[in-house]
Amino acid sequence: KPTRTVSGPAAAGPDTVLVGFEGPDDRQRVQARLEAAGARVRGCWSRARLCVADFPGPPPVEAIAAWPGVRYAERDRLMDALPAAIPAAVPADAPDAAGTKDCPDLWELDRIGAFDAWASADGTWAPVVAIEDSGFLTSHVELEGRIDGRYDYGDWDDDPEVSWSSGVPSHGTFIAGMIAAVPDNGRGRAGVAPFGRLNLQKIADSSGALYYSYAVSAMADLAEGDLGVRVLSYSIGSSGTTTSFHDAVTALGEADILLVAAAANCDEPNCADADNDAYPIYPASFSDEHIVAVASAMEDDGFNSYSHYGARSVDLAAPGADLCSCGVYADDDFYTSGGTSYATPVVAAVAALVLEAHPDLTAVEVARVLRASAEEAEEWVGKVRSDGRVSASRALATAVPRFDAPADDVVDGEATLRFTIDDAGADGEAWLVLTHGEAVDFAAARDEALDEAWTVETWEPGETATLPDAGEVLVQDARVTAIHGPVPSHGSAALAVTARGREVGTWDLTARVAMTSAGADYLNAPYDEGEADATGFLAWPFQLRVTDATADTGLPDTGLPDTGAPEDSGRPGPGDTGSGEARGCGCATGPGPSGLLAALLAALAALAARRPAQ
Repeated sequence: KPTRTVSGPAAAGPDTVLVGFEGPDDRQRVQARLEAAGARVRGCWSRARLCVADFPGPPPVEAIAAWPGVRYAERDRLMDALPAAIPAAVPADAPDAAGTKDCPDLWELDRIGAFDAWASADGTWAPVVAIEDSGFLTSHVELEGRIDGRYDYGDWDDDPEVSWSSGVPSHGTFIAGMIAAVPDNGRGRAGVAPFGRLNLQKIADSSGALYYSYAVSAMADLAEGDLGVRVLSYSIGSSGTTTSFHDAVTALGEADILLVAAAANCDEPNCADADNDAYPIYPASFSDEHIVAVASAMEDDGFNSYSHYGARSVDLAAPGADLCSCGVYADDDFYTSGGTSYATPVVAAVAALVLEAHPDLTAVEVARVLRASAEEAEEWVGKVRSDGRVSASRALATAVPRFDAPADDVVDGEATLRFTIDDAGADGEAWLVLTHGEAVDFAAARDEALDEAWTVETWEPGETATLPDAGEVLVQDARVTAIHGPVPSHGSAALAVTARGREVGTWDLTARVAMTSAGADYLNAPYDEGEADATGFLAWPFQLRVTDATADTGLPDTGLPDTGAPEDSGRPGPGDTGSGEARGCGCATGPGPSGLLAALLAALAALAARRPAQ
């Protein structure tokens, strides 16, 4: 359960301290010491490694920071929240699209391919989406049956009521409707995840103030408690940040929760500080890979002149103009508005649909899917990382490769190397890309799970290799072999690859996977580890030790018959880790006694011919 130690108003302000502690063993000690110093401890969270405490007067911040087991202590402060939404009237000539008299034109559902996506996922089995905002009208007709959890971090109670003194009192309720409004009830709209579930977290107090301690506590609760939340929709941006706020954001990633954050809006068209690469907005501009930052697009996919953007710091655009959703002046109130605040829940809902269809994806993988499957739009090229706008239909049709580092291995003349490629997303085609020298050949490959041959193609230095991710690449120092075949959705390819040693020695190779699918041109594995290979992508390095070469090696002929072990003899060898079925492992048959003898004789012959041993 969420860790809350008090109830009643939080009394945030300069007398509130956020304390980061070192490790789990320090949590209770720090909490006890805060209480002994006269503080009311609002909560302590192990994953975020912080406590929030209210003092009755000026807190001894510097003294607390010097306590054993404490990383930092900082005073609470208000967020300098930026403009959240850009109001607009419902156009009088709105076409009669998939909507109702309340919201006659739900153009964004068609634009992102929601109807096609709903054939695979409609939110029924999607994980819970949390929303952190200034308050919610929980009795709205479009939220009936959609609320899975709720809490008010300003008043520290279970009623996240509308904050009428906030700048946009309908803000949170509008976002909730965008994500999971009830379909087919004759009112309002259908949410992008129409049967989804919501956890509503109010991070403002009764005066409408948004303190960092409210947001930090809410995020820390999500990361700490088993609330079923996998996605957080966060439509509040600030030009400043705090250590504790980043700790809470980082804790979300450690809990495998995707944070979808608004890039922010200008208060006038094309404002001078709209480029988040130059003028960061938090949490959208944190570099953590479990964050997706969202800009606002027009109905024609054009750039919204009120939207912030960033070629490096903003991931993609989403519909963010003339959107209709829930108001708060009645239980059946609706109105039209726009901005990155309302583009953000579109992306959060798409993320929930992706997780419903592919529940084994991590938060970082979902972020990659959203970027890779974005629909490229001319006006967004160079303005966001993906060069485009979110697509629900393409996201659900994207394959996601998983490929672990191959094990070092042994080739005794000829051997079978084994690689496992997993696909955590939709159906895809995979390319296992190996870079290697002339001492090793790869002759054939077969998916043993489906008993199906894969194609093998090798390019020599000076030739042009064609790969789905690299395009046409001039092969230079190393040879490149691509092994190609299909991998089913949520399935694996158990590749048995025939390797032949042409020269005795220990040789460096790299391996990576590129996977294409209907939803994306390609995704790679590995994507954040390894080293660059000859085609310019990250790859896993490994080694092959050739103990006996095939006849075309050019080495002196020993006059002995070929004693190389037959393919896949099953005998363990020096390179056999004993985990041949482990995902991504590269295993080979080990050399038998005759193979070792042949290797020894070959080495002696090489010395006799005054050739250096490899």
